[in-house]
Amino acid sequence: MTRITDVLAVPAMGACHCIDLAALQDSRIPLAQRYTADPKTPGHHRVQETAEAVSVGLVLTSSDQPGSKRSTSQIVWGDCVTVAHNGIAGREPVFRTADGLSAIRRQVGPCLKGQEVESFHDLATEIEALTHMIEVPAPPRGDFEDSRDVQIDEFSRRDLLTAPLRAFRASTEPSDSAATEETAPTETITVERPLHPAIRYGVSQALLKAVALARGRTLAEVIADEWNLPQPGRPIPLHAQVAASHRSIDEMIIRQVDSLGYDLAPGPAVQPGGDAEELVQLVSWLRKRVEELGPDDYRPTIHLDVHGLLGRVYENNLGRILGYLYRLESHVQPYQVRLESPVIMRSREAQIETMKTLREYVQFRKLGVQLVADEWVNTLDDVNAFVATEAVDMIHIKMPHLGSVHNSIDAVLSCKEGGVGALLGGSCTETDISARVTAHVALAIMPAVIMAKPGAGVATATSILQNEMDRTLVAIQRARPPY
Repeated sequence: MTRITDVLAVPAMGACHCIDLAALQDSRIPLAQRYTADPKTPGHHRVQETAEAVSVGLVLTSSDQPGSKRSTSQIVWGDCVTVAHNGIAGREPVFRTADGLSAIRRQVGPCLKGQEVESFHDLATEIEALTHMIEVPAPPRGDFEDSRDVQIDEFSRRDLLTAPLRAFRASTEPSDSAATEETAPTETITVERPLHPAIRYGVSQALLKAVALARGRTLAEVIADEWNLPQPGRPIPLHAQVAASHRSIDEMIIRQVDSLGYDLAPGPAVQPGGDAEELVQLVSWLRKRVEELGPDDYRPTIHLDVHGLLGRVYENNLGRILGYLYRLESHVQPYQVRLESPVIMRSREAQIETMKTLREYVQFRKLGVQLVADEWVNTLDDVNAFVATEAVDMIHIKMPHLGSVHNSIDAVLSCKEGGVGALLGGSCTETDISARVTAHVALAIMPAVIMAKPGAGVATATSILQNEMDRTLVAIQRARPPY
């Protein structure tokens, strides 16, 4: 029998930076100045700062048999980490080490100490239900309606007559941007909230390891057993992502990464009414570089995370965005292109509505571009909402957003059941511990692709994920009885 006899918490660091994306999209800030520049988004201390984290350790005591005086103790660890871009699109504010240490001492420790280690799902669900009292900015007066953010020009009206009537109705309402300007809150209120998702994420990693240790199984096998899934049998394709580094792109191609990710945060300097020419030039260079460095049979997906770039350039005019997608695809063929967050709206409902309409336009024009949701997908409920409406081709499941690991498991399974691709990912801000846990989760639930992490580079992130998957598969195969 194995019990949790103590809960430890240690200050830690993420593998990359938290960045105030809104500030960078507002103006070009040189890298050297980002560490001292004042932020725009509440919760940030500076425009760019080292990601904070907490390592949480569960002290496990195992007895040889009930009533035995002989026991052994071990510690399993999980890392409480956040993502790079916080406080936007419904996301929680930046995670702070001090807050994490306090919550683990006050809420998590008393909940887990003395518990028997049996079911991962049950233990993780208990942590997911914990709450604490925190101060938050008082909400602004009045609600905001975002359905008017979508514009459809005369070109799209003529050529896309089969698009749903709801999009046309939304586009005909007059814009009232002045009425939707949010004023800065000046008061705070005390509310009861769930623990920060970073805490739930890290504690659940340790719980999964505890159950695996108690059962003598791998983490992947524990998940397969508890969710009644087939035993893991193959590695998952890798998605690597870099920002503004041609050398890292070369590294991805040389390693034959399945999905070449390019992060445009903060992206090219853009002005409404522009043409996003820098992105077209980038994909043209990417295509040529793949042909120069990759073998003849190498056919990676080119995945562009644009953080709402097209919405800003074309002022959310879906007809003009559609024309741009046609141009973008023509420059990247014969490779598949995925576009993550082409627009970012002001609510989940508006994001779903806009992405769904744009996807219908893409399908009507028979383009091969796949649309990926990231912003406004922060919880399992958000994932289910995007899946139910068939708004996108793929969802980026950012594990630190969803809290406990079991939520990410359910999110990927929901995507698969609904015919939506799942990118099981997260952020460069994560750690080696959280990355290895992600590898086991992927082996068990088999998403379409898994993100290489942590850090902003390629070599370390891809090696951690690929090696962990390969080692785990060998261990599982060796433990199976011969037939």
